[in-house]
Amino acid sequence: MPTRNPRARAQYVSFALALAGALAVNQAALGQATPEGAQPMPRLLTVIPLGGKIGTSVEVTLGGTDLEDPEKLLFSHPGIKAEPIIPPDPPAPAPGKPAPPKPSVTKFKVTIPADAPVGIYDVRVANKWGVSNPRGFVVGDVNEVLEKEPNNDVLEAQRVELNTTINGSIAAPTDVDYFVFAAKKDQRVLVSCLASSVDSRLHAGLEVYDAKGKLITSNRNYNHYDALCDFTPAADGDFLVRLFEFTHTQGTPEHFYRLTIGTAPWIESVHPCALEPGKPTQVTVYGRNLPGGKPEPGLSSDDVPLEKINVTVTPPADGSQLNYSGFLPPPAAQLDGFEYRIKNDTGWSNPFLLTFAHAPLVVDNDAVKTPEMPQAITVPCEIAGHLEKARDRDWYQFSAKKGETYNIELLSDRLGAPAFMYFQLKNGDGKQAIMESADSQDMLNLKFYTRNEDPQPFKFTVPADGKYLLLVSSRTAERVFGPRQYYRVRITPDQPDFQLVVMAYAESRPDGSVLGQGGSQKLDVFAWRHEGLNSEIALSVEGLPPGISCPPQSIGPNQRQAPLVLSATTDAAAWTGAIKIKGAATFRGQKIEHEARSGTIVWPVQPGQGIPPMSRLDRQIVLAVREKPAFTMTTSIDKPMVIQGTPAQITVKVARNSPELKNPIAVQVSPTDLPQGLLVNNNQPVNIAADKNDATLPVAVPPGILPGTYTIVLHGSTQIPFNKDPKGQKQPLNFVEFSTPVTLNVLPKSVAALALPNLAATAKAGATTDYVLKLTRQFDYEGEFKVEVVLPAAVKDVSVAAVTVPPGQNEAKLAIAIPADAPPGNRADLVVKATAMYHGMPIVHEVKFNVNVVK
Repeated sequence: MPTRNPRARAQYVSFALALAGALAVNQAALGQATPEGAQPMPRLLTVIPLGGKIGTSVEVTLGGTDLEDPEKLLFSHPGIKAEPIIPPDPPAPAPGKPAPPKPSVTKFKVTIPADAPVGIYDVRVANKWGVSNPRGFVVGDVNEVLEKEPNNDVLEAQRVELNTTINGSIAAPTDVDYFVFAAKKDQRVLVSCLASSVDSRLHAGLEVYDAKGKLITSNRNYNHYDALCDFTPAADGDFLVRLFEFTHTQGTPEHFYRLTIGTAPWIESVHPCALEPGKPTQVTVYGRNLPGGKPEPGLSSDDVPLEKINVTVTPPADGSQLNYSGFLPPPAAQLDGFEYRIKNDTGWSNPFLLTFAHAPLVVDNDAVKTPEMPQAITVPCEIAGHLEKARDRDWYQFSAKKGETYNIELLSDRLGAPAFMYFQLKNGDGKQAIMESADSQDMLNLKFYTRNEDPQPFKFTVPADGKYLLLVSSRTAERVFGPRQYYRVRITPDQPDFQLVVMAYAESRPDGSVLGQGGSQKLDVFAWRHEGLNSEIALSVEGLPPGISCPPQSIGPNQRQAPLVLSATTDAAAWTGAIKIKGAATFRGQKIEHEARSGTIVWPVQPGQGIPPMSRLDRQIVLAVREKPAFTMTTSIDKPMVIQGTPAQITVKVARNSPELKNPIAVQVSPTDLPQGLLVNNNQPVNIAADKNDATLPVAVPPGILPGTYTIVLHGSTQIPFNKDPKGQKQPLNFVEFSTPVTLNVLPKSVAALALPNLAATAKAGATTDYVLKLTRQFDYEGEFKVEVVLPAAVKDVSVAAVTVPPGQNEAKLAIAIPADAPPGNRADLVVKATAMYHGMPIVHEVKFNVNVVK
């Protein structure tokens, strides 16, 4: 029967609501985003079969665009190797007829080592055009076969053995695939269909029938668009699996699947779902076909009984990694965790993601909790719990002191649980609600769509000493419960941090990153900033080959998106390989460093419509270096260092490498790469005429922009006649290239606020009076200040010696000296000037005051 998993329905609802807001936010940018060039770029859409068994070789067929003459396949597991299968030459042409072209390689023999761990890996194609986007390739541990047509009806069902994986596709909307297998009485059989987990467009519907045609079980939406059926035969016999696209409205070779029928274990969940790094912890594994597991009374999922076993897990000591071979949607990019599997006599289970707790772990004690009998916890902490019973409501109580601040964050959907969690915070007796969580509004970027069903985090400033109650539950707890309804709650002071995701520049389609000789290539870097971390993040790259460089670049303060540009010398050799991108920030004296994670668009959407494409985390950042592009652009800026509100000017120079390039080149910036208010030519294009090779673009720096370092990158686009076949008719195509980066350092107008005791000092003639200047430092400036007093021309009888405020100190004594013969009266408009050297530039602060001379 269908799973009680409302996730897909809710995703449609939340998507519609969020999309309205996204369209409003992005409407001004539509039509101004980076255009996507039409020059050839390998795009890998299908790999059939989608995987193979460890220790075997399998012949795979590639499908996609611009895949001619593939040079190699690159797998995220270094031990998986592939060699091209060269097709035979065509027959000799008849006399006087032209020779037919050589057929292109479309197949590879892939060899999987015997020691390769089971899991999903990424595969990419490299050819003369560059390197493709990734596609999922699964390494399994049971026998594998290909779907054989016709298998569209019961009488045509393809017979397979138990413990077999079938690789196939729903090739048309009305296509239905049938498989038949034999199973024995009391043998628990799992039928798993991977679809969205392996980059398929398929929305899988799955049904299992007995030999008499009676429906035993059905499922869809078990995990995103994957499906899972579970049954135990009452007698020996044949059983029929029916697989289809559940709406019967879609079907192409891109609706592929990986169907496994077997008796391997399946993990439903692990409790607790979070562990402290390096700390051995006993956990309870809930699932099916668990080794040593037995059905637990009252424990079920999708109306089938579950088993449980207790095991001890020792997590890695490094709690800042994310190592998982399953499917990771964009919201999971901010998690740290590791993969857990279990094995029985058949083979390995599916993976389960165990995440890291970054505070002392408290485990839900599974007791019935009420406001009168809550589970006591000590903050700061992280709670790992689950809703195991209908209408389950978990109450926790903690003590806190007035003025303390805690962030309360609940994670469930991001962990992979199909739950709609919420929390409430109440005073100690539970009678007065302090807050109820709101829906999350966090969206990192439209092309890496991070909207999720977890509630918005809440910053709680304790109003008074005392005890407080926290209620955790699900909005569907009345009818949806069990081990899969798991969650984490973090209650901690601020933990400033960031996480980076890197993607190829294309906004609406799968893409790879290709850098041409003498040219530049842009990557998009997205920054998840947590709990106050607003400082700039310096970017660096490791693993670049000779001739490829990455000039110093950074993500500016508070920016959540910035470009990263790699550049090549004109003699850089062709190369394809993985690189690492790292970020480093300093916040309140603490250095924070992370390696960026890689993301990819899985399937394209219509560009310029503000619709998020399907995307996921992938497993490597891969770069290709190829021949010289049609044109290249270099940039410079007249003032690389400016004070807030001061304009600058960028000069761009174009080198036209293609003799076919005879059109103007439109050059502009992508607005999404810049902080709000920073405008390059008002974010409009500049056309470089066909007979010109340079242009200037004014840079408007707003007075209120945060001081920091910003990277500015231009993209140029133009129409060039082109055909991949040198003998073919050339057609105009849109080519896009990127400039070298410009670094703009924006300095603050001030790095301190000046304050005097009053603006009218009283000084006695014939004496020296101390007058104290106080400074409130800003923007983490810790250097010295040179302080002097500038007298107006009319004031001749007042003198104030210059002083220095040393680093780290915040006041200076100004000694106002008045000669004995000075007449009494007011001396107006004296100016205190405090000068700080900030990044090598003087920042001058001024405040006026008067001196009243008395006898």
